[in-house]
Order: sequence, then structure tokens, then C-alpha cells
Amino acid sequence: MKHVAQAAGVSVMTVSLALRHAPSIPVATRARVLAAAEKLGYRRNPLVSVLMAGLRGRGTGAREAQVLAYVESFPPGASGQHVESLRRFREGSALAAARHGYRLEVFRLGGSGLSEVRLERVLQARGIRGVVFAPVPKAGTRFTQAWAGHAVAALGFSITAPAMHRSVNHQIHSIRLALRSLLALGYRRIGLVISRAHNERVEHRWLSSVLLTQHEHRATGAVFPLRLDDDLRAAPVRAWMRREAPEVVVTTEPQIARLVGSSCHFAHLDLTAAAPGCAGIDQNGERVGAAAVDLVVEQLHANEFGLPQNPKTVLIEGRWVAGKTAPGPGHAGVKAH
Repeated sequence: MKHVAQAAGVSVMTVSLALRHAPSIPVATRARVLAAAEKLGYRRNPLVSVLMAGLRGRGTGAREAQVLAYVESFPPGASGQHVESLRRFREGSALAAARHGYRLEVFRLGGSGLSEVRLERVLQARGIRGVVFAPVPKAGTRFTQAWAGHAVAALGFSITAPAMHRSVNHQIHSIRLALRSLLALGYRRIGLVISRAHNERVEHRWLSSVLLTQHEHRATGAVFPLRLDDDLRAAPVRAWMRREAPEVVVTTEPQIARLVGSSCHFAHLDLTAAAPGCAGIDQNGERVGAAAVDLVVEQLHANEFGLPQNPKTVLIEGRWVAGKTAPGPGHAGVKAH
């Protein structure tokens, strides 16, 4: 580091801060230091970085240095399904943060909370460098800040820009696992009810997986009638059911369980505690939340701040949960509560 400082004409402390992308270092100075480090072949030792991060956390400002920001923006009146999913993400993130020696602090974005600009300034002023963004209400949301002084990661696909590391449930695996499990139970007419909005939130992975499964089973006799529509009111959904006569309905929408009735079986693609006994997919939300924290801490330990050149996505697989609402054809169906 001393040789880099001499080559760049700055102090060793400036080199240290520049290599950590500290916002206090001017952009031109940082570029000069990075160029000198590259020319000299300087590489940081990641083990030393981890050690120094821990030592810095015990000194002045330790409370803030050991905090990770967890940013939520869903309104308090969100649906029970969203509230339960967000709770699982948050709890998994908090446990992972504690495992790494950090404390998770929740910040509110939008609505009655902070604007994105104000949030970045507050975190910068407090010295909080790691940020996890929970899913946002509107799919296709685009942030405006560069987050140059922070290590960031997102949960899910609802934040489309800027590109950042993210952790998500492996939705393609989830829906194909659900269909495979229902086929193994003996169902041959498996209906799917998916809102366009929900399909957009997962970058159309639900639809692409259904179409692939339809193609794979075109000669087996199994059929997969699909209702992809944002109009999920009782009348049109029941009309679709009378027309398509599915043996079991698979859905992402919690209200569909009430419309299915006793004449049809049911499975949900995102099980929560709000539907005890229901068959479907547990998306392992706690693990998704933990993976986002792991991504942020990995960046902090490597002194990598700002948006990544090559963002990576961590896919967490769900698991099939057998339930009384899909016991197999020929059995009486029982609705989830």
C-alpha cells in the first residue's frame, strides 16, 4: 500500500480509503489511486479486509459500522399474503445479519417514509454502508440513485434498475416442482390461475414455465388450462372453471382458494402460515432474505461499493408441501382456511 501511495502522490490513508471507495475521497483522486494500484499489481488481502472491518466496528461509531439497513416500502395496509412473505424475508435477513456480526435496522422508503435521495443521505451520514432492499409494491420500479458509497442487494425482481445483486426464489423450479408433484399424485387436468401483475413481478417466469410444461406433456394426455388475467373476480374465475373443468387449480393468488369450492382441489405457489394444511410450494423466504444479506456482507468484506458491473442472482429453491387441499384425484378436497 505504501508503494501505491508513493506512485499516486497521496498518503497511505488516502489509498486505504480510495480502495474502499470511501465517499470522502474525490473521484479524480480515487481514479489515480486505482490506476496506480492496477499498474503495480496491488491486490487487497480479503482476510485482512474482514479483520479490519471487524476492528473498525469496535471503535468510534461502532453502533453504525455494525448496522445493515433493511429497506421496506410496502404500505401498512398490504394484503395478508404480502405481509407474511415480507415478514419471512425480514426475519431471514435479521438472522443472517446476526450470524455475520451485524444488526439489521429497518428503514421505510416512500409513502410516509423517506425518499430514495433522503434515504441515501441518511445512511451515508450515519456511516451505514450495507443495504438490503426488500421487494417494492410496483413491478418494474426504477431507482434513481447510484448508491456509489454502499454495498447493496435486492430481494426479488420488482426493482429493475439500477442493476444490482439480488436473491430470489427459483420461480421456474417452484412452479415446475408443483406441476410435477401434482402429476405424480395422478392429476391430469391441472388449471393455473395467475395474475399478469404477479407474473410480471417474477419477470414472466410463471408463464414461461407453464408453456414449457405444456410443450413437454403435449403427447401424454395431461393438459394445463391457463387463466393469465388481472381480472380475478368471482364470476369470471368460476366461468373459466366451468369451461375448463380442472381437477386441481394452482395459483399465486390467495383469494382463489375461496372461489374453488369443494368441487376442485387447490395448491398455492407461495405458502404462508395464513393457509394451514394447504398443498403447494414453500418458497423458503427466510433463506431468500439471508442470501441477500450474504451478498451485501460479501461486498463489505471485499471493500466493493457501488453498483456491480456484473450483477449476480442467487436462486433459492422452494420445496413441495403435501396438503389436504390436493390429496389426489378421487379424494374429497378440503379447502384451506
